[in-house]
Amino acid sequence: MDFSRPLDDLSLAALKKRCRKTQERVYRDYASTAWTLGMRLSGCEARAWDAVQSGFVRAFERIGQLRDARAFGPWLRRLIVNQVMDQHRRGFVALPAEHDMAAEPAPPDDGLDLERALARLDPLDRAVLWLHDVEGLTHAEIADLTGQTPSWSKSRLSRTRARVRGWLEPAQPEPAEPETTAMNATDEHH
Repeated sequence: MDFSRPLDDLSLAALKKRCRKTQERVYRDYASTAWTLGMRLSGCEARAWDAVQSGFVRAFERIGQLRDARAFGPWLRRLIVNQVMDQHRRGFVALPAEHDMAAEPAPPDDGLDLERALARLDPLDRAVLWLHDVEGLTHAEIADLTGQTPSWSKSRLSRTRARVRGWLEPAQPEPAEPETTAMNATDEHH
């Protein structure tokens, strides 16, 4: 399931009545998508799970605010994004390097794949790139989430795309030097 798939009206009504079975089903339906988003934005499994758990807790606590069941997915997505952005603002302390994708060393002389390129990015750069290019958020929405301006989002995205492109492009071979002949200037005159 993805965030664009609507929740039905009966499920929304049951969530508003704090039905545990419905909460469990909705969690199961959206957890994988929410974790993928959290992972892409944070780059760390522990932070992703923390953001997902906090996002669902907030969603179930504040479900009474939601009027339209079709808006549940986008609303949950925003809650997850907010949780990750809050982690960045609080300076969330990461787990040791073995749990953090960003700490994985790049293989020497091998081309990087997109996963490794994303993992190498600063968390805010990764978030701006993912939110804009994958989640489809506008620069104004990203600016709102990050507490910045739309122009900040645009410039950050441009620089991040250029950096990722540089990492993904294969190394260009050095241009070959022109062949030299065995003849020297004195041989040419003979």
